[in-house]
Amino acid sequence: MEPEKSLLKEFINGGWIIPFIGGLTMVTRLISSPTQLSIFEQFKKVLAACILSGVAWVIIDSGAILVSTDISSLYKAIIYGVIGVISPEIINGVVNLAKKFEKNPQKFIKK
Repeated sequence: MEPEKSLLKEFINGGWIIPFIGGLTMVTRLISSPTQLSIFEQFKKVLAACILSGVAWVIIDSGAILVSTDISSLYKAIIYGVIGVISPEIINGVVNLAKKFEKNPQKFIKK
């Protein structure tokens, strides 16, 4: 079977719950936060949490990228939840790193 089809099959068989967990953890963060955000801003944060948790699932659990790792299910659940909660910070960090790389790529590339 082609890797893309088996990855899709794995997602349908149970991987879909991971983005759901990531989104729920972000909803929990938004509910407990004292700052007021618009519905659109809240939706964007929950969607980002879902997407990043799904990416983490592809990397960690699906076997598509890390095939030789054996991580406990409890640790995986904690990782997916934490990624969901801190997804805005992860995105901001990646964007800031990309901007720094864009300004001075030689700093990051060792010869």
